[in-house]
Amino acid sequence: MDNLKRQWSKMEITSFALKWIGIVSMIVDHIGRMFFPDIWVFTAIGRMAFPIFAFLTAVGFMYTANIFRYGIRLFLLALLSEPIFDYAFFGTFFYPDRQNVFFTLTLAVWMLYLWISVNNLAVRWIAVILIMLISETLATDYNSMGLLMILIFYCFYNENMKQNILVAAVNILLMGRIQMFGALALIPISLYKGEQGRKMKWLFYSMYPLHLLCLIVIREAILR
Repeated sequence: MDNLKRQWSKMEITSFALKWIGIVSMIVDHIGRMFFPDIWVFTAIGRMAFPIFAFLTAVGFMYTANIFRYGIRLFLLALLSEPIFDYAFFGTFFYPDRQNVFFTLTLAVWMLYLWISVNNLAVRWIAVILIMLISETLATDYNSMGLLMILIFYCFYNENMKQNILVAAVNILLMGRIQMFGALALIPISLYKGEQGRKMKWLFYSMYPLHLLCLIVIREAILR
């Protein structure tokens, strides 16, 4: 048992590898939603994607040189991806009842900015709750629960046990059903020790709209 613990403690993955795990999980999820909606395994695998992206967003916030530019970058990607997202999942280029995940990540950046900028704890929580309400009103992907995950990852970044328990609780107890598989993302996240690895910032950002475009093209070709 001690040897197993030592081997586990020596295992390590970079943020580059973690991003690819999240991307593959996301693509599997979207393939399932667009082509195999009745096969739950695709969705179960896909539940790992958001917790990984939530963790990476918290890490990105901590290490970005310019928070404003970071938030604007995510917001522009959200705007670019929205008509593609809408067409992929709702068959129209404008579907106001649901917004893509990059809107959630954008709100998360401003939520974390307020969290570190406001000294009064009560006011800080009011700001967080207001942003969560905005997310619920806009119906962004993963909405307030997604924001809560990101806040936990940020606040307990150096406390792995608390972080894992709280994130698992959000996925299993608060979100429940198929999202319980999201807790499996904590396995690769726990293996991240702060190493960046190869940089892939623009590839990471562009993969979201690009893979949806590819899936749309495949679906349209099949339907013809």
